[in-house]
Amino acid sequence: MSLSKQRIVHLGNAFLDTIVYLPTLPTQPSKIRALDVLKTGGGIAATAAYTTALLGAETIYWGRLGNDETGDQILARLGAVGVDTSSVRRVDEGVSPIGTILVSPNGDRMAFGFIGRDLGNEAEWLPLNQLAGVTGVLADYSWWEGAAAVFEAAHRRNIVSVLDADVGDMDAVHKLLHLPDHVVFSAACLRRLSDSHDIETGLRHARSLCRGVVAVTDGEHGFFWLDNAGVRNVPAFPIKAIDTNGAGDIFHGAYTLGIAEGRTVEDAARFASATAALKCAKGSGWESIPDRGAVEDFLKRSA
Repeated sequence: MSLSKQRIVHLGNAFLDTIVYLPTLPTQPSKIRALDVLKTGGGIAATAAYTTALLGAETIYWGRLGNDETGDQILARLGAVGVDTSSVRRVDEGVSPIGTILVSPNGDRMAFGFIGRDLGNEAEWLPLNQLAGVTGVLADYSWWEGAAAVFEAAHRRNIVSVLDADVGDMDAVHKLLHLPDHVVFSAACLRRLSDSHDIETGLRHARSLCRGVVAVTDGEHGFFWLDNAGVRNVPAFPIKAIDTNGAGDIFHGAYTLGIAEGRTVEDAARFASATAALKCAKGSGWESIPDRGAVEDFLKRSA
């Protein structure tokens, strides 16, 4: 396994999130006094980018934001940990994404996202020539035109690629499945794709649609993937979660970095699982994502 400096590109959405802590999550229209509130960064690709930067990778984020205060705040938060956002497209008439997450004392959550407006779907502006020297790319499904362009360019350059597949836009997921080297589904996305709650059935169906590794994250049950011997599993680390929001995005970022470093699927998943577990145990938002030293120490203690 090579631990040389990795250069990772992340493409997809970035949010400015407001996390509201409640004594209980609502099940019907109600008025509840919040326990606390936190403003932080969010979004699938941006959270993964923040993660790989903390884990020591040279990290680049490509996406679209409005030329507004929300976009300014998102980029400032990414820049604070060294993420290169110089190629982010700012759209004068666009509105940047904003999210609201409700969190209960046991870490359960409800998330509501406004994905932005008038940001444009064209991908011709992407600086694909900057992939020279890149060792891994991760894209989410939220802007499939951009994801398709970066996956195709990565394949031509023999750069490992990972798709974060979730239920937000199943049409987009279907359009992207055949392009990356690794597709890591959420459990809900795999169920929707395969029309089955059985993980093996779901993964075998996914493999018929994908050209590379197919895998799924399933919360406390851990990470599952399909190889020639059948379904394999990396169990989740047992932790007391304060907030699980963003755990999947963090996992995908750390997994991409692990694969780019030359780790096996199993070892990359264990590395990613540890990164996500530490965040969930610490708290909310990007500020709770661990750095490389914390992850390596945790893995040593858990061996």
